[in-house]
Amino acid sequence: MHFGIAAFFFFLVTIYFYAEHTSLVPSFLPEFFFGAGSFRVNFTISQILYLAPIIYSAYTFKLKDSFIFLSICLAAMLPEALIISASPMNSLLIMCIIIMAGSVVLTWVNFHKTQQERLETTSQRLEIAYKKLKSKVRIAIQQESQLANIANFSAMMTQTFDMPQIFRTAMDMVMQLMKVKVVIIFSIDEANKELRVAAYTGVDEKYISALDGTKLGNGSCGVAAMTGQPIIVDDISTDPKFGRPEAKEEKLQAQLSVPLLSQGKITGILCVASRSPRLFTKSEAELLTSIGNLIGIAMENSRLNREREITTAQLQLSERRYRQLFENAHDAIWVQDLDGKIIAANNAAAKLFGHDPLELLGMDSRMFISQEDLNFSQQVQYKLLNDHDLTQPYTQKVVKKDGTKAILTITTNLISNEGHPCGFQFIGRDITKEITMQENLRFYLQQITKAHEDERLRISRDLHDGMAQDIIAILQQLESFCQDDEHLPMARLRTLWNLHDQIKKLLQDVRQLSRDLRPSILDDLGLLSAVEWLTEQLKTEHKVETKLIVLGEERSFPAEIEITLFRIIQEALRNIAKHSGATRASVSIDFRDTETKISITDNGMGFKIPATPGELSRHGKLGIDGIITRAKLVGGAIDIKSDIGVGTSINISTPL
Repeated sequence: MHFGIAAFFFFLVTIYFYAEHTSLVPSFLPEFFFGAGSFRVNFTISQILYLAPIIYSAYTFKLKDSFIFLSICLAAMLPEALIISASPMNSLLIMCIIIMAGSVVLTWVNFHKTQQERLETTSQRLEIAYKKLKSKVRIAIQQESQLANIANFSAMMTQTFDMPQIFRTAMDMVMQLMKVKVVIIFSIDEANKELRVAAYTGVDEKYISALDGTKLGNGSCGVAAMTGQPIIVDDISTDPKFGRPEAKEEKLQAQLSVPLLSQGKITGILCVASRSPRLFTKSEAELLTSIGNLIGIAMENSRLNREREITTAQLQLSERRYRQLFENAHDAIWVQDLDGKIIAANNAAAKLFGHDPLELLGMDSRMFISQEDLNFSQQVQYKLLNDHDLTQPYTQKVVKKDGTKAILTITTNLISNEGHPCGFQFIGRDITKEITMQENLRFYLQQITKAHEDERLRISRDLHDGMAQDIIAILQQLESFCQDDEHLPMARLRTLWNLHDQIKKLLQDVRQLSRDLRPSILDDLGLLSAVEWLTEQLKTEHKVETKLIVLGEERSFPAEIEITLFRIIQEALRNIAKHSGATRASVSIDFRDTETKISITDNGMGFKIPATPGELSRHGKLGIDGIITRAKLVGGAIDIKSDIGVGTSINISTPL
């Protein structure tokens, strides 16, 4: 249309420009332009009129098209200037001016149009930016509101562990932020692998009863609990996979279920639903997941708080019981720091040391330790601090307030705080009376043993010097009678010689009994020679391969200890000969710096060791019982091992 108008203007101007030369007078032009009969064309005005279609084209065409139209106008004016005009130079000059003016107009109009277009584009962009900014501001305000609600919920979580209150606040917040009316919170029953309804709003109890106990992996909530991913259902009442008939009764449609997470563990499910058609977006799922994580953390914190309360109550009860045990214990218990200051002590410790319990606090424990035991006490603490082996309980003497001494058996434990040693706990029992009684009993037994040995020695000498000599005299008389009387019948003579053999056997038994009661070799040559004599006797008389092993440098013992050790070895070898059925035996004596160890072993039939030493005599093991009693008399320790079919080993350790 614009091209037609521009062409029409061009046509009129061209007719007007060439009207005098063509003798064409348009009937539709008024006489005003041509005068009466003929008219004189004003070439300057007619050339200026070409600016009209040029200007019009500038406003209606593109710049390129406008210059094409300007070229057409130039082409229309050129014949007049070059052929018709009487003054070609003037016509060309005017034409150039018209063309330049048209070019300027076209350029200016195009510039104006470009600026206008840029202005409109900028305006449109500003409008779009404004709309986007307005949308972002609205979203920012919305998010700020959401963050404020979430922050308030988080702050509330730090102030209370009341789960019903937390659930109510959470459901109100979810309804406000998600614009829903139905909110259900599930917890997970790990034992039964089920979802349990913890809180709900917007649905009746019948629907909740149908959901309660949903197995993990069933339904949208069960799948969310199993996979840990949000589950969006467009219509829960008709969905072929997750649809539930109860949801249709509740007129529920869109549903979104997200897991409740705490430290990477799924603790429950948060479910929201709408009764109108709705498409939950990814951002809504992320928002609900964030809220669900907060609820999951709250549930986990509540659980931990319940466990903490239970643990605290148990610790308080345990502490009260420990305090009662500590204060009412019969054994003395005291605690000291690393510097030796007493920081706690029970009534038994106060009674033991002779101080009031409050007086003991802050006192230096070293003032209660005798000087000879102070170094040993420090060694005990050093071993505990450096995790060295320590034999416990141990015996130690303490000095009471009145200066008297008490003997304690003590167990010491290292006390640590967060892995750092901070003190020692001592549990001590006063065994002064027991030690005194044991010493008195040992002295009594030593005296009895000495009396027995003295009596054995007397009987042995009487047998050797008296009865044995009388039997020898009888044997000599009987021999003389049998040899001197030639008239005795042979039968009676054989009887007398048989009687002689019996009396001779009796003499051997008397001599053996005398040696057993008190071997003279023990008094003459000492313990090792006497033991060697016992092993040789076992080898020759009972055919048991026996060997004696001596280790270390031989030493002498007091007479009562030496005879006791001899009796222990003698009884052990007698048991091997009579009861074990052994073919091999050995006696080992190891002389060490601080003790002497004696070991008697055999490869006999063995026996079952009773649970307690007191049962030995009831089971007929009188010899073993006597060995244990004699070992205790010399302050030694004894260890007996026996396996049926393997043999027996008796190990005695005696101090120097």
